[in-house]
Amino acid sequence: MPRVTGPGVLSLALALLYAVFIYWYGGAGRPLTPEETAHYLALIDGRAHSHPNPSLRAAIEFIARNDDGREFFMVNLIDDPEDAEAAAAYNRLIIPELLKRGGHPVFVSRPISRFIEPEGLEGWDQVAIVRYRSFRDLLDMITSEHAPEIEELKAGSVSKTHAFPVHLQFSLIWTRFIVAAMLIALGVVLHLALRRFAFYARG
Repeated sequence: MPRVTGPGVLSLALALLYAVFIYWYGGAGRPLTPEETAHYLALIDGRAHSHPNPSLRAAIEFIARNDDGREFFMVNLIDDPEDAEAAAAYNRLIIPELLKRGGHPVFVSRPISRFIEPEGLEGWDQVAIVRYRSFRDLLDMITSEHAPEIEELKAGSVSKTHAFPVHLQFSLIWTRFIVAAMLIALGVVLHLALRRFAFYARG
C-alpha cells in the first residue's frame, strides 16, 4: 500500500478545494428549458416589484429563449448615484447574492476623459462588468425574495444606466487560472511551514 505523507494529504486537500470551487463557479451549464423560461417569466409578470418596462421584458424573454447555459458578463454603463448611501447599501446586498450564485464583479472603473463617441451621446460616470454563472442565475436573483429590496436600492443608487450581456471572446484575466495559482502558492507556503514537523512527513 502506498505510503500517505503530509505533502500527499496537503495536495489532495488543495485539489479537492479546487474541485469544489470549479463546481461552484460553473459556467458551462445546461440551457434554460421552455418550462423554466415560462416559470421565470410568470414570476416576473406576477410580482409588482418585478414589472420591467416592455423593452426590458422582451429582452429578458429573448435571452431566456435563446439561452445556451454558458457564463456571461453584464456590461453596465452608469451615471453617478443620486444617493451615495443607497448605492453602498445596494452593493452590500447585491454582492452576497451574486457570490451565492457564482457571480462577481470583474471590473469597475471611471472614464478619465471623453474620446471617440457619437455626436450628442451623453457620457457615463462609471463602467462595471459583472460575471454571471448563467442566465438562469440572473433570473433566479431577480425573482428571489430579496428582489424587491434590490430593485428599490438600485433605483435610488443610479441616476441612469445602460446594461447589456456579452460572452467572453478573449481575456488575459482568467479567474479559474488565478484561483488555481493561488491554491498552488498556498500549498507551497504550507509545505514550507509544515515540513519541519515530524507528523507532516510520517506516513
